[in-house]
Amino acid sequence: MERLTRPQASSGTTHGISWAAAGAGDPLVLVQGLGYPAAMWFRLLPLLTPQRRVITFDNRGVGGSAAADTTGLTIEQMAADVALVLDACETSSADVLGVSLGGIVAQEFALAHPRRVRRLVLASTHTADEHAVSADDEVLAMFARRSQLSPAESLLASVPYVYASATPRALIEEDVACRARQPVPPEVYQAQLTAAVAYGGTWQRLPELTHETLFVHGTEDRVVPPVNAAIAAERVNGARLAWIEGGGHNLFSERSGEMAEAVNQFLSVWRSAA
Repeated sequence: MERLTRPQASSGTTHGISWAAAGAGDPLVLVQGLGYPAAMWFRLLPLLTPQRRVITFDNRGVGGSAAADTTGLTIEQMAADVALVLDACETSSADVLGVSLGGIVAQEFALAHPRRVRRLVLASTHTADEHAVSADDEVLAMFARRSQLSPAESLLASVPYVYASATPRALIEEDVACRARQPVPPEVYQAQLTAAVAYGGTWQRLPELTHETLFVHGTEDRVVPPVNAAIAAERVNGARLAWIEGGGHNLFSERSGEMAEAVNQFLSVWRSAA
């Protein structure tokens, strides 16, 4: 297994994709969800970097990658961007953690570039095909209308659905402020959403995965109903499933401590056995 000795922090841009790396040790790349900037890892990141080198990046059209072309965007292209980021970081392979849409991208990356993935963590996500269980009509209607709203209106429209009911208001307001500093244009949001809808999905191919895989899901997730974690996990040989009781969709923020504990334990067990 690759052991890296690198500066504590580095950053750059490759093919229009903005990336950053922090910490030292075995590499872990984080893939964000629909319209979310990498800045939203601010709660989870410091809980992961003490044990490893964590690589983050902004998906096309978002944050520091705002200038990257999103015309005809596909999940396959977003997965290819993960490879570009790893190349820029001079990293041949890494553990991969994807949340929500980023979890779909992470699945595709692992299937398309199996040798570049060590272990896989999939949070608040699904198989993106007919085997996935959709959110209720109210949630679907919210997503459908968001592309017609201004960035500020779109951001606020999602709040009641992406956080669990017990999430502290102060935490939500801090998250909203973070996202508002890097607003996502409606056309970028729509490009990512269209890419997910047009994607062929992973259910049929998931048995091809040979990576140790952990699914993490909140029991109160309204955006991606919890049953999706069980559906996908059944398709991956030896997959583990960690439930965060009472957690909503944005586990990486609202329940960052519990998510970090699950991720660090999973990756540390593998490291010890490697």
